[in-house]
Amino acid sequence: MPWHVLKTFVWLGLTAFGGPAAHFAIFQQLLVGEGKWVSKTQYLRMLAAVNLIPGPNSTETAMLLGYARAGSWGLLLAGLGFIVPAAGVTLALVALYQEVASLPSVQGAFLGLKLAVVALIAQALWDLLPHPQKQPQTWVLALTGLTMAGLGMVEWAVVLLVGLLVMLGKSWRTLSVEPLSLFWFFFLVGSTLFGSGYVLIGLMQEMVSRGWLGSSDLLNALALGQITPGPLLTTATAAGYLAAGIPGAVLSTVGIFLPSFIFTFLVAGLLHRWQAHPIAEAFLQGASGAALGLIAWALWLLGRETLLGWAELLAVLLALGLLLRQFPPIPLLGLFGLGGALWRIVWG
Repeated sequence: MPWHVLKTFVWLGLTAFGGPAAHFAIFQQLLVGEGKWVSKTQYLRMLAAVNLIPGPNSTETAMLLGYARAGSWGLLLAGLGFIVPAAGVTLALVALYQEVASLPSVQGAFLGLKLAVVALIAQALWDLLPHPQKQPQTWVLALTGLTMAGLGMVEWAVVLLVGLLVMLGKSWRTLSVEPLSLFWFFFLVGSTLFGSGYVLIGLMQEMVSRGWLGSSDLLNALALGQITPGPLLTTATAAGYLAAGIPGAVLSTVGIFLPSFIFTFLVAGLLHRWQAHPIAEAFLQGASGAALGLIAWALWLLGRETLLGWAELLAVLLALGLLLRQFPPIPLLGLFGLGGALWRIVWG
């Protein structure tokens, strides 16, 4: 069973494009529900928990899914399977990116992927939300989380505050660009990074201010983290390579992801112990509802950036229709990536 976990997340690490919100949706499609790895309730608790600890949320969710499937070995293999292939792809592409990024076919492929991701997140959110008449409280909690995120509150604070509210109601570089310096820098980032990988953008600006990277290098690293499959934090792989070559890439990747393994091991055990405790259950109920609100906020941000006209909107509706008819998510991403590339080649 642990090897099945490894195989699953190696595949996802090579194919799961779109960043954290899209990863949550893909995990939900493939691994959540009756007869699969975890129930929807368990999955929502995982989403709530990863928003409360530092590190990349989708990677930590992958680890918790691996833990639910095959214990501690499942957690470890899920994390490695999701991270290592994505880091390898990022490293392979970093030298080529500047040469191909401006090609119309490449830009079209990325647009197609983004449109499919919007539909994928929307479908997953709809599937995770309960019927409003059966569980209206969850809708209220999700809307609360969405509102707080829209007002600019950081993700971990949204989950923590909403969870605490429900619980209370229930209860009354270092100095030079050397590989080890990069490891320590990214280890500290991975230990203090709350929320999704998008927060990394602000933190990595320090690499420019310290003279480790130029502004254009940082933008290239961030772009590669967005367009490659797997965790968004493989941006650290690209940045480490641009700063100090292969050793920098390897140690930057290890540094930023190592804290996630430590924190997720701790959270996996706590989730198991807390599931029968009424006060903890109340907190997790509130936090789970807030996590749905954060997914809705991510959907809004991505849609605002991507849906620029009627053609994009129709493409998203087509993708959503296919998903509602049980079309597999990974082939859908490939289909829309290819379609976007062909669209740009033919119509410019």
